[in-house]
Amino acid sequence: MAVTFDPATGLTVDSASNVLAQIEADWQNAFAGGGLPALNVDPATPAGQLIATEAALVQAKDSEILFLANQFNPETSEGRWQDALGKIYFLERKTAEPTVVTCTCTGLYNTVIPAGSIVQSADGYQLRSLDSATIPSSGTVDIEFEVTETGPIQVAAESVTKIVTVVPGWDTVMNAAAGVLGRDEETQREFETRRYNSVATNAHGSVLAIQGAVSAVDGVLDCAVLENTGDSADTIKGVTVNAHSICVSVYGGDGADIAEAIYRKKDAGCGTTGNTVVTYVDPDFNDASYTYNILRPTVTPVKMVVTIKETDATPNTIEKQIRDAIIADFYGQGDNARVGTASTLYASRFYPIVIAAGASEFISLTVALGSGAYGAYIDIDADEEPSLDASDISVVIQP
Repeated sequence: MAVTFDPATGLTVDSASNVLAQIEADWQNAFAGGGLPALNVDPATPAGQLIATEAALVQAKDSEILFLANQFNPETSEGRWQDALGKIYFLERKTAEPTVVTCTCTGLYNTVIPAGSIVQSADGYQLRSLDSATIPSSGTVDIEFEVTETGPIQVAAESVTKIVTVVPGWDTVMNAAAGVLGRDEETQREFETRRYNSVATNAHGSVLAIQGAVSAVDGVLDCAVLENTGDSADTIKGVTVNAHSICVSVYGGDGADIAEAIYRKKDAGCGTTGNTVVTYVDPDFNDASYTYNILRPTVTPVKMVVTIKETDATPNTIEKQIRDAIIADFYGQGDNARVGTASTLYASRFYPIVIAAGASEFISLTVALGSGAYGAYIDIDADEEPSLDASDISVVIQP
């Protein structure tokens, strides 16, 4: 009944059957002698019951030792243990983040819609704008708004229509796509992914250093950094990046905070590419102003068709169970990382999720991006922020 350590494999413990056999032998030896018959250790006897209880306690102790050992591994630690390991890297677990919605605002040319302007959804949720924006000659401008409450609050497409903060010249607001779901407190997998990426944040100038710093900004739900070291513009992940420049694609987060993160990590002389201008003023250097271009991606819905076969065990609520499970996994609320921009999404990722949700006779699952064709995978460009709403998931139940 020993816990042993092997440098090659780590800690190991005896199997349950070995533990029980060893305890039975100890009891029989303790009661041996004096001409007495061998102790009956059958589970039905009082001695057998006591032995089984002792074996269970030993196994529980062994399990706790193994659990404790796993808490020193960043990949398997959780809770306060994971928080402690994070502090080695000067990281703290992110608190809950709000859902972010891209809204199209229309109005009079040159009207300035200030940061913090409030709009409201049909469900009564209020949202505040992350950056100030000026309506161009086209009469429309896309602005990111975040729900004033944190957590995975669903905001359906075309549901944000009410302007609360009155700005002369600002006429209408509408979100063409569903919001990118916020989250509750950072999960074990999300925190570990960020810790893994954070080892580059001590560096300066590298793509990973910039991405790690921007990803750590409060309110940022997704970030990818592209780099073009060539002498001419190049298309990377569907985006044209200028020569000797980076492209910071980021969804969510305050523009000034993002600008500061870039300022802290970007090398001098490296250009930036994007559709949005952000500025950081350095109070420690004569209030010098630094302006960067970042890419605010367009929210693009991901669509799915799930086909299962109905059985006697298929619950009546299977459609909702499948949709809820897929959405949770899509936004990183399980073991998988959140689906993000500048990535490839494979339909096979969701196979075990659908089966675990109760679809024992799973047939197929295909994915599509926006109005694209359905298939086994989709490529998400850096100017696209994937979103998933329950209405985008079709569940086909075959008899």
